Amino acid sequence: MFEVDEKFHLHTLFRGGFRLLTLLDLENSHLKKFPVEVVNLYYLKYLSLRKTKVRIIPRFIGKLHNLETLDLKHSQVTELPVEILKLQRLRHLLLYRIEFISHEPFNSKSGFRIMANIGVLQSLQKLSFIELNQGGSNMVKDLGNLTQLRRLGILKLRREDGKDLCSSIEKMNSLRALSIVSIEEDEIIDLQHLSTPPVLLQRLYLRGRLEMLPHWIPSLHSLVKLSLKWSKLKDDPLVYLQYIPNLVQLVLCQAFAGHRLCFKAGGFKKLKILGLEEFDKLKCIQVEPGAMALLEDLSIRRCEFLEKVPSGIEHLAKLKLLEFFDMPAELFNTLRPDMKDSEYWRVSHIPEVYSIYWRDGEWKVYPLESLIDGENCPLPSTAKKTDELHTRWK
Repeated sequence: MFEVDEKFHLHTLFRGGFRLLTLLDLENSHLKKFPVEVVNLYYLKYLSLRKTKVRIIPRFIGKLHNLETLDLKHSQVTELPVEILKLQRLRHLLLYRIEFISHEPFNSKSGFRIMANIGVLQSLQKLSFIELNQGGSNMVKDLGNLTQLRRLGILKLRREDGKDLCSSIEKMNSLRALSIVSIEEDEIIDLQHLSTPPVLLQRLYLRGRLEMLPHWIPSLHSLVKLSLKWSKLKDDPLVYLQYIPNLVQLVLCQAFAGHRLCFKAGGFKKLKILGLEEFDKLKCIQVEPGAMALLEDLSIRRCEFLEKVPSGIEHLAKLKLLEFFDMPAELFNTLRPDMKDSEYWRVSHIPEVYSIYWRDGEWKVYPLESLIDGENCPLPSTAKKTDELHTRWK
């Protein structure tokens, strides 16, 4: 359905049949209620109500025995009927929303309450995001029956459920993507009990307090993307992460409480995208020659005590894009070519350098060229689209 008028009703479309329909994509349509006509589509395999205003999934969805994909992302649904458990061929169950304005708060994601016996859906390959806070230990253990999972998203994890979750994850040998968010910002995510992590894991996203970096993360040879947010680690995580062999993208938000980050020579050999956000005490970033040799994209956000560009950034020969989001104006002003002790020489090789601020409900983008032209910083350019910046940061 593309740009369908709000007055359009599905029953006019289905009046003549479509009984053999296998795919129905209603994304972004003006639907407010689940279309009852769908109950007659016995052969339906794919149903998307993404970005609609549908709030309730009726019990008759249990009649769609051939359904393999149910996409409810960014809809208004928060709970699923128990009849979902009748859909034994269901492979992809996606239900979550993300609230994102200028930055992503801790509780920006919401999903759906986990139901008892979800382990009967043994064909599931994608499941996100389930809320575990009301599930209890038995439901966490039940996840271990979903051995075909390739993607798992978990919200509101409690510390006491960490051991059972580790036991369940060890049975998911096909897992490629894992996202875990604790129930509160300061709640510990306890994953130290995972002795044999999924060897095929490519994407790992952890949001919540970590007493220490899980010992198994550096051994993930297939890991491509890693995000650690609100970890508040006491020890520098770069020491343990720098030798993950195939890591391409790394995002760290409030991950470390120290004053200095150092990227050592020979570390992060395949890293292309690096994001650093909200390091409350960070005053210095150092890049040694030979570190992050393939880095192309560097974003630094909301590090209020960082007043200079990373020392050694001039060694990053492949760097194409450098962005500072809501950073002190003093940092960007150090790049003025006409200023005494200017640091412009450190970034002169980078094709795109921007200072970006959230103002009046939109991103204002100030290019480095405004300083080169002799203008006072900052001079706004044409604002970049918000979704473009979101996608880049994601």
